[in-house]
Amino acid sequence: MKTLHIFHHSDLKNGVDKTTCTLLSTLKKIGGDPIAVIPATGDVSDFLAENRIPYRLIPFSCCSSEAWRAGFRFFAESFSQSDELLKLIRQEAPDVVHINTGHLLHAGLAAARCKVPAIWHIHSPFDFDLKRYAASIGSSGYAGLLEQLSTLLIGVSDDVNRSLLENLPNARITTLYNGIDVDGIRSLARLSSTDIRSDLGLPDKATLVMGIGRISAQKDFAGFARVAHRVCRHRPDTFFIIVGPKEESDAVKQLELEIERLNLADRLFVLGPRSDVPGLIAQSDIFLSTAVFEGQGLAALEAMALEKPVVAMACQGLRECIMHEHDGLLVPPADENAAADAVVRLLNAPVFSAKLGAMGKKSVLTKFSSLEYAQQFLMIAETARQLGPPPISGHELEMLRGLLGEINTAHHKLLEFEQQSIKQRFKLLIWYSLQPFKTR
Repeated sequence: MKTLHIFHHSDLKNGVDKTTCTLLSTLKKIGGDPIAVIPATGDVSDFLAENRIPYRLIPFSCCSSEAWRAGFRFFAESFSQSDELLKLIRQEAPDVVHINTGHLLHAGLAAARCKVPAIWHIHSPFDFDLKRYAASIGSSGYAGLLEQLSTLLIGVSDDVNRSLLENLPNARITTLYNGIDVDGIRSLARLSSTDIRSDLGLPDKATLVMGIGRISAQKDFAGFARVAHRVCRHRPDTFFIIVGPKEESDAVKQLELEIERLNLADRLFVLGPRSDVPGLIAQSDIFLSTAVFEGQGLAALEAMALEKPVVAMACQGLRECIMHEHDGLLVPPADENAAADAVVRLLNAPVFSAKLGAMGKKSVLTKFSSLEYAQQFLMIAETARQLGPPPISGHELEMLRGLLGEINTAHHKLLEFEQQSIKQRFKLLIWYSLQPFKTR
């Protein structure tokens, strides 16, 4: 089966793109015919080239902000971007178009215009995913786009699907857990040359607790810092590491304030985004998640694949991936005392900790392997092919395109007006600055 996969970004530090790369490489190994579309060169294009997966570069802008201006630009550019993607779909004639997030409106439009089955892949609960559209079309508008421009919808967990079912029909939604390339992750961990204890000036036998993710309200790393403080009271030999980009300024500020308030500057290290995450996890003793919610929780699964015991707050998505006392420890959401107690428990019980790590790897291989991921995806893609193109009618599609065309025109006029306004202000500035010389 020939599948065309539309990427959101081009960065393997982004979990959505990372899991899509895992899907494509596994599809190719089992005889599939995947093709990728990426918005820019980068980590993803390097990965695709290394794995001999063909790709096309079609730049596009995603609505990366909740501000009205960003939404205006997003809808305006979706109009022209869909035309370019439409040409590629007609050229490649895929059986199915796979859209790896709900924020790729131009891909949904292009697939519908070509009458090709489209699968939209949703990685976050509906309300969180809605944020990109909330200021413009609201929940009903976003639900309408997903319903009309998709043949099927994939949610990465039952929790995600339950949130979708509040707005969309049941028959069109299916759960597909993201897959983990266990062999690949373990190989990367072995090949890593990083010695994080030495880099941070820590004792060789220092205990390390790892947290991974974007510094955002969702991940609640301020709570992570408070858990660290509680653990250090009982185990002063323990150090904490956070790996991930600084995404939300408020969350970054809260984390920095907690580090300062709790005197954790020499106990908790914020490393930023890293390309050697498997190697870092492999050198840690425990993985800790304080996330408020997850689509599924890839970082925790990667830690399990590396046989690291996981302590996690039992939030949406992640609670489906861990069986308490079997392959990890779950504590009530937002219960920082319970999280700290769980970490200390594992540190004081190395045999039990090792057992959880071993069972974690077994669980990932059984339930979340990349092979299972790819095989289940192909079954969903075959169902989509049989169901046919998205249900939007030709009349509705033309109305939607016409509306986006008007938005695109208005956006261009706004840009022209702003450009002229800037020129006029610049001329006035020059004029006023020259007046003292003219009066001499």
